[in-house]
Amino acid sequence: MPPEASQVGASQGGTIATVTLNPAMDFTVMLDRLEPGEVNRARGAEMRPAGKGVNVSAMHAVLGQRSAATGLMPRLDADAYARYLAGMGVEDAFHRVPGRARINVKLVEDGDGRVTDVNTPGPEAPADALDGVLARLDAVAPAIVVLSGSLPPGLAPEAWAVLAKAQRAAGRLVLLDTSGAALGPALEAGVDLIKPNRDELGALLGRRLEGREAVLAAAAEMRGRGIARVIVSAGGDGALFALPEGMLWATPPKVPLTTTVGAGDSMVAGLSAALARGLEPEPMARLATACAAAAVSRPTGGMPDRSTIERLAEAVRIEKL
Repeated sequence: MPPEASQVGASQGGTIATVTLNPAMDFTVMLDRLEPGEVNRARGAEMRPAGKGVNVSAMHAVLGQRSAATGLMPRLDADAYARYLAGMGVEDAFHRVPGRARINVKLVEDGDGRVTDVNTPGPEAPADALDGVLARLDAVAPAIVVLSGSLPPGLAPEAWAVLAKAQRAAGRLVLLDTSGAALGPALEAGVDLIKPNRDELGALLGRRLEGREAVLAAAAEMRGRGIARVIVSAGGDGALFALPEGMLWATPPKVPLTTTVGAGDSMVAGLSAALARGLEPEPMARLATACAAAAVSRPTGGMPDRSTIERLAEAVRIEKL
């Protein structure tokens, strides 16, 4: 087995804390084909605790990586999340707030794997919400912090920026995976890694990114703004890894598509685990790409296993640019 593949189950490194400010119960419905305005018969369904940071911690558990899930947790669903996290060996470090977690509906069509998302806003965050999260992060004292997902009502667009600035001041590496109005302020505050997809990066820069050269130029522009690591995902075409050591393009092996849900979160899990383990650029790219490929081909209602990720990591094609 190549050394980069063996890194899937390598030493855990320091603890990683994921931060989810707007957790959701994901209700995924499997359909042959969605017919709007008609009665649709589902082939199956699953409901499970989620939210982007929670999804990252779930993949950390698969990788054997120490992980603590924190952020804001509506009290009425706190027990369900606590059981879910405990079952994976993930530390529950959430700050409890009033209310109930939102429900996000994901309609997954067979064949092309098209997903229709219906996302709800979530409960309003109290005025002191970020103080509670900061206290939880200080208690965990992670080496790396992953900030990901949307903001709930009641938090200003600068919420991620507040957390990013505090974590970097504490000497922690900060990974950011968000979009929309909250992205700009967080980037201004300073982060160590971002993982937009091609469309999200294009929206941030105000132009369409068509073709690899456009993605390369956009990533170089973001690195010029002081972001050391810019990873741009491009679906089945692979991902660009713009790193201090140079640029790589990683192309995943062909896998059967069962869902597109959680691919980006799984890639973030691979990236953060790679940083915690001190991996070089190529093994980092292999691990992160393999995690995403395993996520989109996972069994319905389940998680990929570590052996699958190891196999996929070996098959990732790496190009030095």
